Amino acid sequence: MYYRWIDASRYSMDCFLLFDRWALRWIFTDCDYYDGDYVSDMAKALYKYPYIDAFCRRKAPECSTFLDQVCRIPNKAWMDDEMRKAETKILQTHETFVVYAYPEVMEQVNYIRNWDAKYLHELVDLQDKIVLDVGAGTGRLAFAAATKAKRVYASEPCDQLREYMRDKIKRESIKNVKVLDGEVLSLPYENDTFDVVLSGHVVGDAYQEEIVEMERITKPDGWLVICNGDDEFRRTSPDKELTARGFEWFCHESIEGGIIYNYRKQVKK
Repeated sequence: MYYRWIDASRYSMDCFLLFDRWALRWIFTDCDYYDGDYVSDMAKALYKYPYIDAFCRRKAPECSTFLDQVCRIPNKAWMDDEMRKAETKILQTHETFVVYAYPEVMEQVNYIRNWDAKYLHELVDLQDKIVLDVGAGTGRLAFAAATKAKRVYASEPCDQLREYMRDKIKRESIKNVKVLDGEVLSLPYENDTFDVVLSGHVVGDAYQEEIVEMERITKPDGWLVICNGDDEFRRTSPDKELTARGFEWFCHESIEGGIIYNYRKQVKK
């Protein structure tokens, strides 16, 4: 599925030089939904970028097996337009990683650009709370929470996005937000640390494991809040996996035209 967050024809494989190790690992070992011959297209896409092959091997050695396979694809006198077509297809397939590498572009994707912070504040009382935003991205939820919370920790596994948030903190002299590394299945915090744990567009790959980890770091009677951005997708019902796990749901129509569901759950221990 393409979100069409970018026009991949405007980018090159050079953006791989900005990707984190976990992203390269996913691209070269876990991509299983590609429409076409992934190995062959990757060979064509990388042919003019031998330094990217070398960079990926150094950054993520576990990707070498796949890259060796790519290197064994013979060059059958590929034309420039054939290689560029494959490059564009690879980049469009991995558009989420491309926007992670360019936070200013990510700020303009559908679910961020016109989101209103009121949807977060309607879900949970953040006044004087200690808050964690999991998978903070460009800081949509973290900075909205910071207007009321005592302290906000923005946990984000992508280096480019962490630095983007840190630059904003410095530029705007924000005193109560701290940016840290971390991903949802292995959050680097002690048990019962936070009054509220926020996320948006994070939970869903491994519901049970993700929610258990988020509950672990939430104080007794604290809150898990899933506050999604506003996009154009017209959903017809709440997420069954979340409601089955005790989440309340709330619905509104997005300015982008979509039907948006948000969720919350009080953590009982």
